[in-house]
Amino acid sequence: MKKIRNRLTLTFTLLIGISLLSLGFFLTNLIDKIYLNALGDRLVKEANLTKDMISWEIGSKEGLVLFQQLANNTSKELNTRITFIDKNGLVLADSKYDKNKMDNHANRPEVQTSLNGKIGKAIRYSHTLGMEMLYTSVPIMKNNQIIGVVRLSLPVNEIKASLESFWYSLVIGLFIVFLITILISYRISNKITKPIEDMTEIAKRITNKDYSARIHLNSNDEIGQLGIAINLMADSLNNQIMTIHENEKKITTVLNNMANGVLLVDKSGKIILANPAIEWLLGEQIEQIIGKYHIEAGQNYALSELIERSLNTGESIHAEISIQYPIKKYLDCHLAPIYDAKGQINGVVSVLHDITKLKHLENMRTEFIANVSHELRTPITAVKGFAETLLDGALKNEETSRAFLQIIYNESERLHRLISDLLDLSKIELNQNLLNYSTVDMRELIHSTIETFKPQAVKKQLNIVEELDDIHAEVDGDRIRQVIINLLTNAMAYTPANGSIKVTLKAFKPEQIKITVEDTGIGIPKKSLSRIFERFYRVDKARSRESGGTGLGLAIVKHIVESHEGYIQVESEVQKGTKFAIILPKYKKEKIDGNGI
Repeated sequence: MKKIRNRLTLTFTLLIGISLLSLGFFLTNLIDKIYLNALGDRLVKEANLTKDMISWEIGSKEGLVLFQQLANNTSKELNTRITFIDKNGLVLADSKYDKNKMDNHANRPEVQTSLNGKIGKAIRYSHTLGMEMLYTSVPIMKNNQIIGVVRLSLPVNEIKASLESFWYSLVIGLFIVFLITILISYRISNKITKPIEDMTEIAKRITNKDYSARIHLNSNDEIGQLGIAINLMADSLNNQIMTIHENEKKITTVLNNMANGVLLVDKSGKIILANPAIEWLLGEQIEQIIGKYHIEAGQNYALSELIERSLNTGESIHAEISIQYPIKKYLDCHLAPIYDAKGQINGVVSVLHDITKLKHLENMRTEFIANVSHELRTPITAVKGFAETLLDGALKNEETSRAFLQIIYNESERLHRLISDLLDLSKIELNQNLLNYSTVDMRELIHSTIETFKPQAVKKQLNIVEELDDIHAEVDGDRIRQVIINLLTNAMAYTPANGSIKVTLKAFKPEQIKITVEDTGIGIPKKSLSRIFERFYRVDKARSRESGGTGLGLAIVKHIVESHEGYIQVESEVQKGTKFAIILPKYKKEKIDGNGI
């Protein structure tokens, strides 16, 4: 790239060089004319002086000799060629050449002019001497009559030699002036362009995001004002960029921490922005979907159809969709078009909320209501049916009445247990973080609970075995007792006569305890193991109803254990028995965190 400083310097140099060259030619021609005119005037004066020295008749022999002597002597003194010519053009004497060999000079321009009574001047080639000469001639008058001509001449080469010496001196002087002019031009150009170059460099640094760059000028002229304006622009730009960066950080932080997925699509349908939540929803990394068409991202045609519709119609859309990739999910979608300054659709922003859990909870709620309704309807129907039978006359038969009343009592008791379990489960779920912790003797707690089941065990011909270590733990004693009761109730309900139930309490890993309840009952099929903790789920519905179970016992157990930050495991084999293992922290979680246990 050509610098303006070089262009200015070159321009100044050319202008001044042309001016000096023109001045040189002008001065040379002018001095040449002045010098020639001055030299001609001198020759005229010398010719007049020489003319005044002639006092005899032209043409006499004595006169011719004297003419030649005068020409020779005067020529030596004046250092010029002197020629005497009569009025007919005949050369009477010449200081440089033999007059007898010279032609008639009547046709010479300067001679013709003098013969007409005027001073003659001419620069022409001399055939006599074979060189270019400067001639000056004056007429010789006597009695107001022209009787001859005195001509003085000098070789032009001598004149040119003098002029060339002067010209060389002039050229050297002008060249020195030219060099000085170049230096001055460069300094002036540099002074003009250096601030501009500095401002250009600062502008480049600002373009490269170096917003700390500033221009330092001391001048108050237009360039100084431009520097001040650039500095103000840099300050303003720096502030705006900082504001933009802060806003970008805020927006990025919000997007990165949003549970909802955000997808921004341009007017051509390409994805230009996505947040981390999209990775989970669509099953692809952000880097892989940026720049792709929305139809290619996750292959979710329902979502793509909504995006395309919003792009084409400018419609804001709220809809629920289900997607199958990477796993089945339900999404609550909000789509809105983005408009540019001209009011044209420039893209679409989509906000996607995963409502799969809500759908699952909704299904669970519906299923729960259905199950509760069914479980409540069964005993109520039985009570109502047998009561109607009694009212219709069966009450008079004492044996039938007693049997029907016993059934009514059993069903009402079952209804009572169902309602109690529902209330317990609801209470545990609502207050799982409000457990009443205390230091509990776990062996005594489990042993006392087992003792309450001994009469039932004897009645059903079951053997309960205890292996309880001496362990104290921080738990909610009442809730843990409820866990043991529910597990023992299930074990006794599903273990046939002559079977056994084994309850153990041992330390497990650092700062954990393990409680197991193992029976030799009918067992649980493997396909049902993953569902036994669901509400109202029964492996054998007929057997469960015969045992009076509500289907909520294991759900209550699971919630209590998890409320204590523990977990439950189950192992079972059909017709061989089932083993439940409960692992609990030995200390309350806050205490573990606080003491670093």
